[in-house]
Amino acid sequence: MATQPPTSSNAFSFLSKGWREVRDSADADLRLMRDRANSFKDLATSFDRELENFFNSAAPPFAVPAMRSPPPREIEFVKSLRPKLSEIRRAYSSPDFSKKVLEKWRPRTRIRIDLSAIKNAIVSEEDEGIVDFGKRGKRLSFWEEWKGEGEGESRDWEPIRALKARLKEFEKRGSSFDAFKNSEFLEKVKSSLKSMCKEPEESKDVPPLDVPELLAYFVKQSGPFLDQLGVKRDICDKIVETLYSKRKNHLLLHSLSGEESSVLGNGNVNDELDMRIASVLQSTGHRYDGGFWTDHGKHDPSDNERHVAIVTTASLPWMTGTAVNPLFRAAYLSQSANQKVTLLVPWLCKSDQELVYPSNVTFTSPEEQELYIRNWLEDRIGFKADFKISFYPGKFSKARRSIIPAGDTSQFIPSRDADIAILEEPEHLNWYHHGKRWTDKFNHVVGIVHTNYLEYIKREKNGALQAFFVKHINNWVTRAYCHKVLRLSAATQDLPKSVICNVHGVNPKFLKIGEKIAAERELGQKAFTKGAYFLGKMVWAKGYKELIDLLAKHKGDLDGFKLDVFGNGEDANEVQSAARRLDLNLNFQKGRDHADDSLHG
Repeated sequence: MATQPPTSSNAFSFLSKGWREVRDSADADLRLMRDRANSFKDLATSFDRELENFFNSAAPPFAVPAMRSPPPREIEFVKSLRPKLSEIRRAYSSPDFSKKVLEKWRPRTRIRIDLSAIKNAIVSEEDEGIVDFGKRGKRLSFWEEWKGEGEGESRDWEPIRALKARLKEFEKRGSSFDAFKNSEFLEKVKSSLKSMCKEPEESKDVPPLDVPELLAYFVKQSGPFLDQLGVKRDICDKIVETLYSKRKNHLLLHSLSGEESSVLGNGNVNDELDMRIASVLQSTGHRYDGGFWTDHGKHDPSDNERHVAIVTTASLPWMTGTAVNPLFRAAYLSQSANQKVTLLVPWLCKSDQELVYPSNVTFTSPEEQELYIRNWLEDRIGFKADFKISFYPGKFSKARRSIIPAGDTSQFIPSRDADIAILEEPEHLNWYHHGKRWTDKFNHVVGIVHTNYLEYIKREKNGALQAFFVKHINNWVTRAYCHKVLRLSAATQDLPKSVICNVHGVNPKFLKIGEKIAAERELGQKAFTKGAYFLGKMVWAKGYKELIDLLAKHKGDLDGFKLDVFGNGEDANEVQSAARRLDLNLNFQKGRDHADDSLHG
């Protein structure tokens, strides 16, 4: 059944109902004012009665003329005020007082609205749809003025006069409702509403996130907290996969381009979910420009030139992985013309240099150490690398046998160059970090995990308890300061946002060595004639304890087996003493590079 259009009686009843509500509200306010005036009059009467009681109570029930005492001063004071109080009471208890109050407070003009005229102006004839004001009686005399008491002339309230002028203009323009519907005013209102409700331009291309996706991302972000509650990471991954896979095929392939979706289809669920979140943010045009406490000068990569800052925890001549591998990374990344590279390495005081650097090598200035680093690098890569080396203050910790950053390391990268940060050992760099948050200053932060510090710590006193706390601290700082974490092997700690990926690559020198050995084998020559070797920094945590234990356990089975051991380190004397005490066939030599000519055989 079709809906009936609004009739004239419905419109009129709606307006009448609104006017009745306004009138009733005004009457209620006037009644309240009248009641308050009456209560004031009652208060005056009550005050007069209390005053009489006060004087009566002050007089004794009987009095002896000889013993009569003068009245108290308070009574005399109140009696002196009594004529004035009586005059006030009479003035405010008079019948004309409430009338004067009401006359003072009520509006000076009284508004009377002729609702029938409004009805005639808005509602059309039922048959022809045109208002005929002649048939309806009065023309558009909407307002009647009423003279207030004490006023010599009638006046309209300013908004009433403005509304009256608008209605007269409406009457002149046309008598049909279509004239109002097509008016310029209504068109402006419609255009304003459209502009307020306008959807983002690209929002139609990418569907919004649904509840399963939001839950999946929430569980993914809560990984460290769930880990502390005993929920293993593989269980969290299964929950995320279950929640996200329901919408993956239906939603992801439609929200991204063909090339992107083909790439994501072969990746893991965590990466696909990250891409999904990123695509939704990009479709809304969202761009975080920094807040009150954040850096507004973040690098803008719109010029197609990227800036890469590599921050590491060690430097040459300390021959450790975090000194050598980041150096090669900076050299080969700098070969690209589309990016500038800065390598940040620690600067140690003279006493710490003597503890860390081998062969009593020390430097008096950062420039001297930089020259040493560049000469060592060019001897091994064969070309001059164009990248910047900067130094940040560091302190060597004997207990941890590690270099700890002193201060805010991020401040040594200018904001204009803060684009991509590669944190070598992000947990190590951020154990005591108290400066600007890396993810706030840089557009993208990648952490590369080299070392399983938990295995180091377990070897110390109360190692299990220390390792428990350090595990969660590592989870916390890597989650807070990195967008992505790359683990060089599965032997490292399983951290949030991490994947296993050896990003060191292969030095071309090793490829040449392999090609040379392969050519010798094709000629019938024996490739490896020197047996096996063990190479590593000579500290117990690098596997020397396990090596000695295994050789001692299988000593009878390894008769005639020789092993060359290359390495320098703090535990060198203890390791060699243990091997001699067990009479192991080990040949200890100084540390050297894997590509050294003496190791090829």
